[in-house]
Amino acid sequence: MPTRTLGSLNLDTLDDQGVAWTVTDVEGWGATGSSVSQTARARRSGSNSGRKFAQARAMTVHGSVEAPSNFLAAAAIDRLNQAVDLNLTRLTIDEGTGPRWVDVFKTGDVVPDWINDRAFDYSFAVGSDDWRKFGTEVTDSTKLPSTVGGLTLPHTIPFSINATSVTGQVKLTNPGNERGPVMLRIDGPCAGPVITHVSSGAQLIFSSSLVLGPGEYLEVDMEKKTAKANGQSSRSLYILSRGWSNFDPGNNTWSFTAATFNANSKLTVTARPAWL
Repeated sequence: MPTRTLGSLNLDTLDDQGVAWTVTDVEGWGATGSSVSQTARARRSGSNSGRKFAQARAMTVHGSVEAPSNFLAAAAIDRLNQAVDLNLTRLTIDEGTGPRWVDVFKTGDVVPDWINDRAFDYSFAVGSDDWRKFGTEVTDSTKLPSTVGGLTLPHTIPFSINATSVTGQVKLTNPGNERGPVMLRIDGPCAGPVITHVSSGAQLIFSSSLVLGPGEYLEVDMEKKTAKANGQSSRSLYILSRGWSNFDPGNNTWSFTAATFNANSKLTVTARPAWL
């Protein structure tokens, strides 16, 4: 059975006050439309169209509420009015494949329709500037690639000491069907970091003059195409190659190298699965 929540308000539940909340329909949860416009070709069949982009998401949620008393029913309307906010609020829907969410804001009235003094139907309209639905973030880290140790000794019964290797790679899987956003964090000490999205070949190269000391870090938002030192000062001028990458559907690998090796340099990749 699908479940829906808006912020902290569960829209499919029997709450602790005995109020039964049920969503009856959600319009606009599917893939959004296209912004494309078509112009008829002059004196021939067909049309011409420009670049195609996904439209923003517009949604209308319909539901019903039944309460033990008129007082609790009226209080439920107050709670619903509060949940449908002008500010961004997370709408989460689980249709049986795990929770997926969009951050929405109010675009129309909250409309209650009283059935009797203890029950009402309702509808409300919300929108999102993003066309995607998102899942739970995934993250992993790596140090710069290295191999330490490793030795085979010529004893009567030979034995070996295994080497310890660091691949310098982060591997994450997007189970969705659309590209998702990616955030990088590079912790110093590190000079001239280079991050490569292996499958696409996109390479983000920073100048060797970009030096992070111990305790300093660089945050990179691949989708917004920003790079900030310690979360504040832009370091975009240090970028030599702007190979921004996405969290593509399926398996993704990012490799981490640098102009100068330091065993304490660290890359953390945080990515968000996405669906149409």
